[in-house]
Amino acid sequence: MNKQIIFLITGILLLIPLVLAETETYQVNQNVDLRFICTLNNEIPSAATEYNITINYPNGSSFINNKQTTALGNGVFNYSTYFKETGLYKVQMFCWDGTYSFSDEGYYDITPTGKIQTSISNNPILIILGLIGIGLIVFGVIKGLSWLGFIGSVMFILLGVYTMIYGFNNTIDLYTRGTALVFIGIGIIFMFASAYDWAFGGNDE
Repeated sequence: MNKQIIFLITGILLLIPLVLAETETYQVNQNVDLRFICTLNNEIPSAATEYNITINYPNGSSFINNKQTTALGNGVFNYSTYFKETGLYKVQMFCWDGTYSFSDEGYYDITPTGKIQTSISNNPILIILGLIGIGLIVFGVIKGLSWLGFIGSVMFILLGVYTMIYGFNNTIDLYTRGTALVFIGIGIIFMFASAYDWAFGGNDE
């Protein structure tokens, strides 16, 4: 097996983004209760009677357009919904009491697990699969053990499948799916190369 491919795999892993911005985070396709506090005249609780919100999808299109929330009392309002796609949603908020008004905006980071991950180190499964895959392939090439390369290739395929489902740092987009396909493709290439060498020409002990 070509050692240059090993360096290519290592380079791909190093290109993975290490840090993503932290925001308020919820899980995709899960019912959530969004809570809002109206601070009219810097008073909490305020005398606000209505609180409306507008939320846009990550691509900027409208998800919730100027919908009225439910008053819970003491200036707190609630809106129940679920987010159908992962990504960064922008929310615009507006409340009033008939005389005074208050507006604000913020963001929701919708992820597959609903957890905040600011670094690839927060995802041990991704790291474990990658390191095991690289380690087995490199060791298999150095020692001429094709069966180790075969197992390493399986690890890379599992890495690609995991990345396809969960992405990087809980972000799923075309970039992460494309990288997942690269992992799977590399795994398949090594799998066939290792299997052929193992069956027909390997120097396995």
